[in-house]
Amino acid sequence: MRFFQYFMAALLPWTVFAVPAADLEPKSPAVPAAISVDDYNVLVQRQEDLGGIIGDLTETLDAIKELLSTESLNNINTVVTQAATLLKDPTTKQIKSLVQTAAELLGGEAIGNLLDKLPSLLESVSGLLNKETLNKLITLLDNAAILLTKEFAENTRDLINDIAPLVSAIAQVISALLGTILG
Repeated sequence: MRFFQYFMAALLPWTVFAVPAADLEPKSPAVPAAISVDDYNVLVQRQEDLGGIIGDLTETLDAIKELLSTESLNNINTVVTQAATLLKDPTTKQIKSLVQTAAELLGGEAIGNLLDKLPSLLESVSGLLNKETLNKLITLLDNAAILLTKEFAENTRDLINDIAPLVSAIAQVISALLGTILG
């Protein structure tokens, strides 16, 4: 134990020589860099625009708050859960099979023949694709979009389901009448 005390006492004077000496001359104070008027105006404009930056930050935080709402998190959870269910083993095998089948069809001879005939098909169709026809198609699609609402589709489905037994009954009556007449 005394050995370390004597060893430290002997080592202490040598550490004084290992420490660098302080500078005797004082260093000159830093001189501010010259700034141009344009740079100064830009800096002032940035300070004045701080309100816009804070407004943008507030909008961004509001969007993040909406994303982190309970409803959004529940929707994200539902999407991830449903995606996990969708991507389970039988579905992935089916998708792989479908992609392989599509690749075989697209790489087959039929596609090559179709691609060979494509220029002549486009020439024959080009007469139909003029501005007047396209305007008529756009009008037709606009009107169809107005008509074919979700409510209309549901009502049509319900109507067909309601009429199906009636059509079946009429078909039986006609069959019975024809059977009686033709004998």
